[in-house]
Amino acid sequence: MLLLLPGKLLAEPAFIRDGKAGFIVSYIEYALAEDFTENGACPNGTPLNLVEIHQLSPEGKRKPGEDDKAYMDRMRAAAKALGTSPDGEDLCMNPEVAAPDPHYKTVEGSEVAVWGIDLDGENGAEDFPGLEGGEGIDNQWYRVVGCSRSYQSAGQSNGFNIAMLTGSWGILIELEGVDDIRNDEEVIVHLYANADPIRLSPSREPLAYATYSPKAEARYRATTSGRIVDGVLTSEPVDAGFQNETNSMYTERPLRQARLQMHIEEDGSMSGYLAGYTPVEAMYDTAFAFRSGIKASGELAPLRLRSGSANGAAFVLGHTCHGAYQALHANADAYPDETGNNTAISTQFRIEALPAFIVEREDALAVTAEGKQEAVQ
Repeated sequence: MLLLLPGKLLAEPAFIRDGKAGFIVSYIEYALAEDFTENGACPNGTPLNLVEIHQLSPEGKRKPGEDDKAYMDRMRAAAKALGTSPDGEDLCMNPEVAAPDPHYKTVEGSEVAVWGIDLDGENGAEDFPGLEGGEGIDNQWYRVVGCSRSYQSAGQSNGFNIAMLTGSWGILIELEGVDDIRNDEEVIVHLYANADPIRLSPSREPLAYATYSPKAEARYRATTSGRIVDGVLTSEPVDAGFQNETNSMYTERPLRQARLQMHIEEDGSMSGYLAGYTPVEAMYDTAFAFRSGIKASGELAPLRLRSGSANGAAFVLGHTCHGAYQALHANADAYPDETGNNTAISTQFRIEALPAFIVEREDALAVTAEGKQEAVQ
């Protein structure tokens, strides 16, 4: 196909077919900031896990002659007690019953520059300056985890890209009505959860021009409008949904008012931001506690797996579950409930995408208006 522009004819780029262009997200990470050791964001220190908290007490000191194993066994037993409510409830599974955790440290102030985009067109008191310039960056998720050791550049908590590359989940982007990939006043933008494992090269790199199908469920399909200006795609807000996988458990990753700001290259690759607002309860389940984690069969994962994964992660990554939960609620910045308390938190992702073919499966499920799933005939 040829694109007609004033005074010239341009060949349609290879990744556009009849005005459509598909993309597979090939890399994703939280858009945060430089490490706190570089930007000075955490003068009050970092979050502590339950063992570290107990070690601050007289009972947490090593006894004379106590060997390493005996000491750590005693510390783990004390941590388990600290992570259990007086009524015997696991505080990772029931963080709302816990007392405040003064040892969970967050980013104070709004002077630190962060990655991300302006979501609401305002420069509020809690907004950050941008690492790429600009003001009013809505990124309260960074405020919650910016002092966590596990969310620094060498930390373990921002590596969910690995599960995506192993085929556990994925994200597709599709554009329709593309007349000019450099400047187009209006295009249709689809955001889908991917139903197929990502295709990799022998060296484990994502492949361009592989074929994928979207998940059928309505919560994994979002459509909005967008525009392209000087090769930058910007989409209008739309509620979208994706999945996450940890320890063979799947959790939902809804993103309200999701939008894209992506630089489109001549070869069809894209890079930029996927941003929006994540419901606090969903963010807690995905990032910290897996309370709603399900197995591949769709059944709720065993409590032992959910609780063990949450408590184990808190110990290894250096936080308390209830401290993280309290910080999420304290810094939520959107979707107030009937009491005026915000229930969602601004969340930004840095993503990269490659050209891909997006097709509907012949055996895909159609979701009816009543929410039931029926096989497509």
